[in-house]
Amino acid sequence: MEVVAGTAHLFALADEATSRRLLEAAWDAGVRRFDTAPLYGGGRSELALGALLADRDGVLSVTTKTGLEPRTGRRSARQLATGVARRLLPTGPAGALDAALDRRATRATGRFRPADVRTSVERSLRRLGGRVDRLLLHEVSPHDVDEDLLGVLRGLVDAGDVGAVGVATANRLTAAAVGRGHGLLTVVHHEVGPLAPPVDLPPSVLVRVGHGLLGGGGSHLAALHRALEADVRLAGRWRDTVRGTPFDAPGGLAEALLARAALLPVDEVLVATTQPSRLPRTVTLARGDVAVPAPVVQVLDEAVAAARA
Repeated sequence: MEVVAGTAHLFALADEATSRRLLEAAWDAGVRRFDTAPLYGGGRSELALGALLADRDGVLSVTTKTGLEPRTGRRSARQLATGVARRLLPTGPAGALDAALDRRATRATGRFRPADVRTSVERSLRRLGGRVDRLLLHEVSPHDVDEDLLGVLRGLVDAGDVGAVGVATANRLTAAAVGRGHGLLTVVHHEVGPLAPPVDLPPSVLVRVGHGLLGGGGSHLAALHRALEADVRLAGRWRDTVRGTPFDAPGGLAEALLARAALLPVDEVLVATTQPSRLPRTVTLARGDVAVPAPVVQVLDEAVAAARA
């Protein structure tokens, strides 16, 4: 499994020195694919990544995004309110609230207007030393993907400014957004944690990158822990099954979820951590160097089913 180093946490959850050490640790662990965005650290993650890669050979891909930029003022307040509402309010039939919130959060912002996209990509190219292999539409909704946007994206690809374009958005919006791309959107980032909804993509998608192996903020991992705590028999089976395996440790459940990446229907997996010392082990697990025995997979699937119930 190919591993991608994510940089969303750089300069936000980690200080500047730690952020640089994390990038170095990823490189030293053999990672040659990197993911960033203008939003991450207000552009500083792109700058740090560009500096790291400036004098290094063998980089396989650099991914950045467009659509979300670091902003202040009323627009940020609106986006924050949207996120809070989505977490706290019931979705209603057929996700009606989600759809309404998506329209409210995106239509008035102009994040995907042609001029905004061009400006964003120009800045990213400067920060990243002129290299963008993949450009993703960050938190895009299907209604954002129109002919004006697609025209800009085609122009960027034809000019050689970016290698390929795709989407990085909520799982439930991904297929529809890709479908409006008329075959242009060939790269997709989507969540692959054990409780994430599946994403059925058309053959035009050439690269699938999974992220959130533990769920956003470790939410899926926490749900599985709760499921085991609530079922003594299942918890006992987990302990018995992992005994003598690499997952027989306090953090064994998290490590099993990371190693599960090798079984997922994706081409690459994105990993991130705020602790440089943990990154080599995270990469080793996600790369598939530590196999998950079939009995462990079976009990893990039972825990997932219990967490979904």
